[in-house]
Amino acid sequence: MDDPLDCPEGSDSEERDRYLAAMQDLTAAMAASGTSFRERVEPVLDVGREHLGFPNGHIAVVSGDEHTIVASSGLSSTITPGAETQLSETYCRHTLDESGIHIVTSASESMSTDPAYERFGLEAYVGTTLRADGAEYGTLCFVNDNEAISEFSDWQQTLFEHLTQWVEAEIERELAVDTREQSQQLLEATFNSPETFIGILDADGNLLRANETALGFVDADDEAVFGEPFWDTPWWNHNEEVAYRCQDAVERAMDGEMVRFEAEHIGADGQRISTSVVARPVTVDGTVQKIIVEGTDITDLKRHEEQMEFFNSILRHDILNGMTVIEARAETLADALGGTQATYAETILDWSRDIVDLTQKVRSVLSTMSDDGLTEAETIALGPVVEGATRKAASMDEDCTLKTDIPDGIEVVADDLLDDVVGNILTNAVEHGGPGTTIEVTTERVDSMVHLRIADDGPGIPPEEREAIFEKGERGTESTGTGFGLYFVSVMVDSYGGDIWVEESDLGGSEFVVALPSE
Repeated sequence: MDDPLDCPEGSDSEERDRYLAAMQDLTAAMAASGTSFRERVEPVLDVGREHLGFPNGHIAVVSGDEHTIVASSGLSSTITPGAETQLSETYCRHTLDESGIHIVTSASESMSTDPAYERFGLEAYVGTTLRADGAEYGTLCFVNDNEAISEFSDWQQTLFEHLTQWVEAEIERELAVDTREQSQQLLEATFNSPETFIGILDADGNLLRANETALGFVDADDEAVFGEPFWDTPWWNHNEEVAYRCQDAVERAMDGEMVRFEAEHIGADGQRISTSVVARPVTVDGTVQKIIVEGTDITDLKRHEEQMEFFNSILRHDILNGMTVIEARAETLADALGGTQATYAETILDWSRDIVDLTQKVRSVLSTMSDDGLTEAETIALGPVVEGATRKAASMDEDCTLKTDIPDGIEVVADDLLDDVVGNILTNAVEHGGPGTTIEVTTERVDSMVHLRIADDGPGIPPEEREAIFEKGERGTESTGTGFGLYFVSVMVDSYGGDIWVEESDLGGSEFVVALPSE
């Protein structure tokens, strides 16, 4: 930018004087700026109007085809802050298409058919693109409603460039303030989450601030708890063990460690809740400055876990043990009796085994759902699992045809219940496929997964029913089962980190696809 004050000796001294006066006025306007964006920029627009010779100066923000005036000086009846116009009907669209200063000296001669002139009838215009944080923001414009202008002099262009730079700096300042305010509002909203208790401690473990959720739970005000050692506050001091657990976590956080633990709290109304607590240090240059403690209500989760354990215990100790005794006695009777009585004993034995098997599966699902699986997932060879499940399914119908094509070396991540998972799908295919069903079992690798495909030539499953069959208690209209088998399959496959779905088989029936991780 060439400064007219640096022009060579002998140049027009009047221009230098006018430029000097303009810069003095601009400096005074910038120094006297107000608190809001408009209060800061409109005095500067006044300086531009006076020294550039325009009745109006304004700033517009452009977003897509929306053109909005955000600040204006002069011609208040024509151009006012807040006025919105389509960009296609403004002089500014030409400015945004060019670089540098865009000047219209006589619009009635050069752009009489332009939509902007037809709408506003402004005779003269000078504008430039405003950018903030590297992005296009809008325009800085000066307009004359009824008089043409001559070309800008060098000192006027320099002044206009100074105006542009200062306005861009103010825009960036305003955007930064908006960003800080939005961030602060977001932080406040997060801090006062109704689902989480949050406390901020100093480096010595004294409470500096607590959110509204935490204060409301113990019905405490700021003065009663702020400045106190955190473990001595009402959230913890109802029980020595709980208070000690809190103190231990905070002291470890003072040393830079993030600590997790569970605790029980008693509210002002006597309500008892369980929380999962995290004490997290906030460090600056390696030194702990603050400690943030967050507690999430897990009361419902703990109750759910207790219920799951209760029912699992009933299955394990009462039903399963009782059925094991019945099964053993039925087996003894079946061996000792003959005729009709032996048949009855065999029936008791079959039902006993089925109930034991079902009980084991229910236990597996309960354990999986409570994140306390009976066995750890491991790498298992898929071939032997499919072979054993196929033999069991084939024994259900001598006329069915089962074909398998499982290459050697195929391994998946599962547990020892995988044979029940595969067996349930195969027996389901035999049961619902009808006499003489053909079933084909194949595999394919898809990225890090192994797809086990079990296809049949049975009646198939309508597309609208394919997801529902995996839901709890769902069963076909002709089925005499519990509706638990495919739900069990779905839960177990999900616990392995896999997926299961149904497609239409090339054989004409259904094709179950079980996706299992291979590593």
